[in-house]
Amino acid sequence: MLTVAVLAMASCSKNTDVSNPNAVQENKEAQYADAFVKTFCDGQKIASNQTWGFNQTKAANPNGNEWASDGYTVPGAITEQELADVLAVFNQKGEAQYTAKVNWSNFFVQQVYKGVAHYTAGNGGDVLGSAHMDWLCAYDPVGKEETQYTWNPATNQNDVTTTVNHDDHINNFNNGDCKDYNGIMLMVNSSTQRFGFKASEDNGHVFYNFRMEEINGNYYVGFDFEAAGQNPNEQVARDYVYDDWIVKIVPADGVTPDEVKEQGRIICEDLGTIGDFDFNDVVFDAKVWKSGKTEITLLAAGGQLDISVAGVNVGDVMGKMVNTGTGNTHDPYYFVAANKYNSLIDIPIVVRSTDAAGNVTSYELTAKMGEAPQKICVPVGFKWCKEYKSLSSVYPGFKNWSTGAASTWTGSFDANNVYEE
Repeated sequence: MLTVAVLAMASCSKNTDVSNPNAVQENKEAQYADAFVKTFCDGQKIASNQTWGFNQTKAANPNGNEWASDGYTVPGAITEQELADVLAVFNQKGEAQYTAKVNWSNFFVQQVYKGVAHYTAGNGGDVLGSAHMDWLCAYDPVGKEETQYTWNPATNQNDVTTTVNHDDHINNFNNGDCKDYNGIMLMVNSSTQRFGFKASEDNGHVFYNFRMEEINGNYYVGFDFEAAGQNPNEQVARDYVYDDWIVKIVPADGVTPDEVKEQGRIICEDLGTIGDFDFNDVVFDAKVWKSGKTEITLLAAGGQLDISVAGVNVGDVMGKMVNTGTGNTHDPYYFVAANKYNSLIDIPIVVRSTDAAGNVTSYELTAKMGEAPQKICVPVGFKWCKEYKSLSSVYPGFKNWSTGAASTWTGSFDANNVYEE
């Protein structure tokens, strides 16, 4: 009854649907969230700190106290004479574009200098350029696949485009305030062939205004501030002096053996049929290594919609309605993801839904902290539910876990309603 009622609601469009091209999908997600809370929370709220088994903290590069034990030689502090020699080069006006002088995979990035140059914005306002450079990135040679949705009024649906982002964020190095000139970060499996920064003045546009120079046998990268927002106060022309932010790059000669960073089993709801909550629309094991290498083994496909995991279409390699107790079976399918991922939660699970008129909607399944999950991470070996058997009945401890009343939930289950591998 719950499924029928929710789907009936989905057929009723709101007056705002025309002005909001994502309204249909947002309505479906809202209905899903409402049904989830009613099914699993018994009138209570989802625990605000519920992470659904995923690590939802931002991962940083290796901690400084690990570098020496991993065999790296950590650079020493920047000296006053070194700073003076660097500024003598970077304080001079340069060219419009420079190329990298080295291409290293493993390297340290070290704070040297944060500039004091002021700029005049398009509205006449004064801008301290260095104060608005808050995100430093190197080049990711592999790249991360990103899906973008752009509303097309001609077709009355979203155009879906896939791009590869090669910006490798230098974690825990965001603001570069240089209060401590010894600020340093290790980059592994990255590249020095390009550097960039985000301009907070114009909502995070990435600029690649960098100049790399060899000075006294060492290499440094300087940045020239620029902003190009929509509003005059967000528009700042560059001056071609690359001293707004300067860092030192040093090759990292240590060899860190790759090792598993995270592993788990991920169970999913594709939002196709709202209310069954069997979380077997796709089930897969995943292993993320420190290098970003990601191994995936598809185990089950209980959904009717097209679904992909890390770019691999599950229906193409496994079929649909397999390994969920309906009689259809298929061997597990193993592959190494084409892209690198930092964490299990970053592995994209994308669903494509086609309505009666032939309109296609694509969306990525989420597990937002404290909100109804569309994917859940469980231990490897977890027994997933058979078709149309809800977690609420098969795993009675799941309700208390959702609301924070219990710290675990996977131990006790109805053995008659789980799939045996």
